[in-house]
Amino acid sequence: MREGTIYYWSPDYSSAVGGVKILYRHVDILNKNGLPAAVLHRKSGFRCTWFENSTRISYVRKTRLGESDFLVIPEVYASLYTDPQSRPKASRLFRKLFQTPAKKIVFNQNTYNTFNGCLFDEAPIKSIYRDAGVIGTMVVSRDNREYLEYAFPGLKVFRIHNSINHDIFSYCPEKKQQICFMPRKNADHALQVINVVKSRGNLRDFTIIPIENKSERETSQIMKDSLVFLSFGYPEGFSLPPAEAMACGCIVLGYHGMGGREYFVPDYGFPLEMGDIISYAKTIEAVVGAYMNDPGTLLKKTLSASNHIRCTYTKEREEGDVLQFWNSLLGTDC
Repeated sequence: MREGTIYYWSPDYSSAVGGVKILYRHVDILNKNGLPAAVLHRKSGFRCTWFENSTRISYVRKTRLGESDFLVIPEVYASLYTDPQSRPKASRLFRKLFQTPAKKIVFNQNTYNTFNGCLFDEAPIKSIYRDAGVIGTMVVSRDNREYLEYAFPGLKVFRIHNSINHDIFSYCPEKKQQICFMPRKNADHALQVINVVKSRGNLRDFTIIPIENKSERETSQIMKDSLVFLSFGYPEGFSLPPAEAMACGCIVLGYHGMGGREYFVPDYGFPLEMGDIISYAKTIEAVVGAYMNDPGTLLKKTLSASNHIRCTYTKEREEGDVLQFWNSLLGTDC
């Protein structure tokens, strides 16, 4: 067994952010398979508690990264390579970690943040992806892999398939007259869409629930109870909430966020053009009306969508991808 450890550097987010949950999951997979790994947090004693985990945690002050170690840098910190002045305090920590002899990997879960900090000028782009110390890049969707490969010709990008926890996000055919959504992304769009429909008097019999400050299990229960999930995330690397809502049997409509285009298709949901508020409102009314008149047709669609998510985004597939990526690096570099 190798002597070093694989550290996934994570933001100290106390509220629900799907990308952080994925960092934890990778670490669990690696430790399960005999590859020492830990989530690296800045604040001593911090651990995400909005989802259940017993993941191995390390802290920056107590961790010394050596040349046999690996540091996984999420894209939210990779932008500090380009623009250190944007967040001076975070940039100091970035420099401290990036200057260690550990081998660096970028885990980009939303490539639409890749060029944050760049300017409209003629200066050559300073990019972490061209740094000699970075030996690998991971992404979480086909869309994001194509983005990076096009933006950086010759860059080798490995795609990891996210998994949906089907023990928690499982199909439920019994639905309340309830619509749920997550207001964290494009809340102004959600406000417009929902109030357009409400002002027309067409949601009088429906409860509308924003999902915020909820645990993973609380979120899944709201989705299981809800007939409709409204997706407002854009741009997204994978767009995890619509996939989880499909798994729970919701009628999912709204934005695929680009990264979700591989599963958020007309066969399984109602994808809409980003920013088209009136079409969004009309689709809600049409879908709710169609369900009230003929629930069986839409329930078949939700069952098909749930089965697709369950069969495509599995723990086994994610584990295989993670191990394939790391074993290729360890076989080459260690």
